[in-house]
Amino acid sequence: MAGARAALRAAVASGRVVRPARGVYALADADRVAIAAATHCATIACISAVERFGIAVLEPSRTPHLAVPRDRGRSESLVRSAQDVVLHREAWARSGPLEGVVVAPLDEALARMLLCCSAEAALVSIDDALHRGRTTTARIAAALPSTAPVWARVVLGRADGRSMSPLETLTRLALRAAGLVVEPGPLVPRVGYVDLIVAGRVVVELDGYEFHSGRIQFQDDRRRDRELVAQGYVVLRFTYTDVTHDMAGVVAAVKAACARLTSPR
Repeated sequence: MAGARAALRAAVASGRVVRPARGVYALADADRVAIAAATHCATIACISAVERFGIAVLEPSRTPHLAVPRDRGRSESLVRSAQDVVLHREAWARSGPLEGVVVAPLDEALARMLLCCSAEAALVSIDDALHRGRTTTARIAAALPSTAPVWARVVLGRADGRSMSPLETLTRLALRAAGLVVEPGPLVPRVGYVDLIVAGRVVVELDGYEFHSGRIQFQDDRRRDRELVAQGYVVLRFTYTDVTHDMAGVVAAVKAACARLTSPR
């Protein structure tokens, strides 16, 4: 035992091991969220848990989100050490010592995102989880606390698993907020799935960094566009930068295209 303690002290002195809290030791390059969870004897929760499930997030969280039992005391040391994390008090959180790194169930993590994050951030993750078949809106609703405000369920009602990327979710939300009728992910004969159809006639395609960059894909996109035009659709393409930096311009362009469909020639 004495030899093990001496080896541990030596590892800390060398910088290979860190001691973030009393009784907590970790390798210097260990995951910071896991270290925070061990330090607080807490469960990884909310957006930090969602990231661990491989679900899309609008922006990675810079601060670990953790869950502790509702009845845990609020000691001065806990309040002081909690300044570097976001602590959620949850009815489902386990009390007492935790073995290893514990991650909240996906439904509970997504439910907490509805209460903690912006509507857009929560829906980006919920849409992705729905699209992957990892959960349902009913399960997320059941995971919401009974005291959750009505607006949280209203936001959840706007989720749609037919959206296949964060760009599609963000654009769908913005266009619907502008009063437009939007159908996400419809299948068009001889074309395949398109990102969005607005007002029944305007096809909105969103090109992310990872898609539509190869020559073959570029050529197929042009073929799809020609076929859509031949079927009477108007096609608008927007880039990642358009959506993330000029959503107002995206909405204005789509509204203008819709207006031209109904205006006399």
